[in-house]
Amino acid sequence: MGVGDASVIDKLKAQRDRFIAFAFAGADLLLEIGEDDVIAYSAGAGEALYGLADSDLTNKRLGDFVHGKDRKRFDDAVLKLKNTGRLDHMVLTLVGSSGSVARLRVAGIRLPQFPKTYHLVLSRIPPTVVAEADRMGGDVDHKAQFVEMVQQRLNEANRIGQDYTLTLFDLSGSNFDNIEPAAAQSFMSTVLNTLEECSVRGNSAGPLSERTFGMVHDDKVSAALVQQRIAALAGKFTGKSGAAAVKMRSSTLELEDSTLSEEDIAKAMTYIVNGFVRDSARFTMKSLADGARMAVEETLVRVKNFRKMVKGEDKLAFLFQPIVNLRTGAVLKYEAFCRITHNGNFFLPSQIIPFATDVGLIGEFDLLTITKALKMLRTPTEISPLAIIAVNVSGQSLGNPGFYQSLFRLLEENRQVLGRLVIEVTDAVSIYNLDEAKRLLARIRKLGARISLDDFGSGGSAFDLLRILPVDFAKIDASYIQDARDPKGKSVLKAITGLCSDLGIITVGECVEDSATMQILRDVNVDYAQGYYFAHPAVDGAKRIKYFTEHVKVAGTAEPGLMLVGK
Repeated sequence: MGVGDASVIDKLKAQRDRFIAFAFAGADLLLEIGEDDVIAYSAGAGEALYGLADSDLTNKRLGDFVHGKDRKRFDDAVLKLKNTGRLDHMVLTLVGSSGSVARLRVAGIRLPQFPKTYHLVLSRIPPTVVAEADRMGGDVDHKAQFVEMVQQRLNEANRIGQDYTLTLFDLSGSNFDNIEPAAAQSFMSTVLNTLEECSVRGNSAGPLSERTFGMVHDDKVSAALVQQRIAALAGKFTGKSGAAAVKMRSSTLELEDSTLSEEDIAKAMTYIVNGFVRDSARFTMKSLADGARMAVEETLVRVKNFRKMVKGEDKLAFLFQPIVNLRTGAVLKYEAFCRITHNGNFFLPSQIIPFATDVGLIGEFDLLTITKALKMLRTPTEISPLAIIAVNVSGQSLGNPGFYQSLFRLLEENRQVLGRLVIEVTDAVSIYNLDEAKRLLARIRKLGARISLDDFGSGGSAFDLLRILPVDFAKIDASYIQDARDPKGKSVLKAITGLCSDLGIITVGECVEDSATMQILRDVNVDYAQGYYFAHPAVDGAKRIKYFTEHVKVAGTAEPGLMLVGK
């Protein structure tokens, strides 16, 4: 071998070593695999992951540790690695000698000058994302995912005439303080794998939280048998002296669903899962029917409490935020953000609106806010008599005949102030009959109020809303404003404002927090801006009309020669 060849090999070794060092920095285990796929070298957390020390792993075939269900994927991955020299992250399940199961991400490299050797790096996957590990990306709602799976199994059971059972397990009372974190994590992964093996078709189990799990099984597997298997696992992981550290509660429920609709089943399962995760010690439900009944009872109680909480206009408060002309600094209108005052506290819309929408109370809430707004416009003590205010109304409310009949009565009785009222339609994509909404909104405009679309651009039917509905203003969704920092996003925003301009619709950019965003809005011809750059929502925000001339001058969006108006 010549000097040149030696130099090349040295460089390749250095390249390999750099890769290994870089990859291993974020991994738990490094393996060097030699001929016949035998482990020639191991370093890292092998004992924590598999229950085997590094010395125990060497001279063993890696395939011997791969779970049977992943064996073909593993063989294909090794073949790909040998052919291409690289293996990007894939997910494998490995089994240790004690029966422990670990879900791992695996990556690897092989250099052509070393055809008989390749290196793998392995990293643990936390138990609560095991169910999502094969399709990485984004946060996972494990409880919702589990509920969806149970619904699918129930449909399957009805088709084949089979009875299934649901069992929930809670290990949150376990004390793992004296156990290595890696071992505790491996134990939870092994528990989940055990539940999957005992479940219907071997894939009807899942995590509900970090230490709670659920499984759907048939009469061939009893909950007691599963508990025995998990207890045996606990003994292997913690040893005889620490076996008592693992404490488990379980509840088994019948899944008979003949009297329940799909919607009832979803609500019942959600109620059951949330109740068990919240407090398994007090969990008493024995069937899906119990969950459905208790979910209805809880909803009725919450409806009663909600109505009590919002009863009377004195329970409502508005925080006002200005919407500002980005060329002159003049205020177009003030958005009225509604809050519920209860026991001296403010409740945010995010705390009440979803519930009100889910149980059909959003129309009642919207009528209360409009009633409050009209009263303030008639007897202005907290807002300027010149102020125009915008009040949110849900698109779902517009589909309720009882709501719009009550709304028209309110508007008819307050015609004298409707020129200062803007109805801002939120969640417009939930309007199921656009033609009917078109007639309703046209009638509202005829009475003197104006219409605005909130969060325009979100949802697939955004442009249909502009085309069909009679609106005066379009508040562009914040995501478009944020994306406009990028040239491509800026072009999209410019196209939206151009369309609105052609339709005679005034545009508003929301969530404006700095002068740079103002400049972007000016460049794409947005008309008005709203956000913390001008003012935070405040109870007295609309008490006195204010000009924001200095803000538009600082942002460089002011009209040439604009004079400074009183602050």
